[in-house]
Order: sequence, then C-alpha cells, then structure tokens
Amino acid sequence: MSDPLLPALSLFAALSAAHHAAQRLIEARLPTGLNAPQFAVLERLAWQGEGQSPVAIAEVFGWPKTSMSHTVTVLETRGLVRLERNPRDGRSKCLWLTSKGRALALQGRAAVEADLATVAALAPGAALGQLTSDMQSLATCLSLQRRYPDAA
Repeated sequence: MSDPLLPALSLFAALSAAHHAAQRLIEARLPTGLNAPQFAVLERLAWQGEGQSPVAIAEVFGWPKTSMSHTVTVLETRGLVRLERNPRDGRSKCLWLTSKGRALALQGRAAVEADLATVAALAPGAALGQLTSDMQSLATCLSLQRRYPDAA
C-alpha cells in the first residue's frame, strides 16, 4: 500500500536537510562568534538596505518574532546594529548597521562567497530564480495554513 502523504513528508525532510546543511556550511566559514542567523541579518542590512524593521526581516526569513528579537539583542549588545525609531512613523523600530557591523557583514560575505558561487553554478540563474520563487510560495502557503488552518 502506498502512502499518499509520502511525497509531502519527503519534501519536508529534503527542506530540513537543505536548511541544516546550508546553515552548517555557512557557520563553518563565518568569523568566530558569528552564527548563521546573525550573519543573515547583517548581510540583509548590508545588501538589501538598512532601516528595515526587525518584524519585516523576520517575515522574510520565516522566523518567529522571538527568534528575531533574540538575534537583534545579541547584535545590538555586540555593537553591530543600532535599533532606532522608525523616522516615518516614530513608533516602530528600524535596524541600522554600525561601522563594526558593516565590517563584519563584509567579512562574513567574503568568507562564504566561494560557497555561494559553487551553489550558483549548480544551475542557470533562471532555474535558481524559479526554485527560489517556488520555495517562497511554499513558505507563504505553509505560513497561511498554520495561521488559518480552516481556510483551505
């Protein structure tokens, strides 16, 4: 008897394996004391623009607010980011890199560039772009299913 849920379970297993393999690979290359989530935040601010809210970054990464809050606290304590009031609304908070944070983001990026290039060479850019889009769509669907289980 075949299990109709096996493809979905296999997909989840493959996603988990890819996530953990990528995190271990990145953390093996990063400067001492910098983990993958911290690097992800620094890198996003350095390459996608500063002034983003922690909530917006958490949503992009699919992280719970508590995980983002912990990561921001660590980065702020280490003097790598500043958390300031949003100049547009005066209520929410936005993240800004310090000079130390920018330098560490650049150092981290340089440390993982060869590995990123290897991954980029696995398939044409369009194929990687499509895979990224498909993964983002899947993440959105799963998030909505978790939040609104009866909507499907």
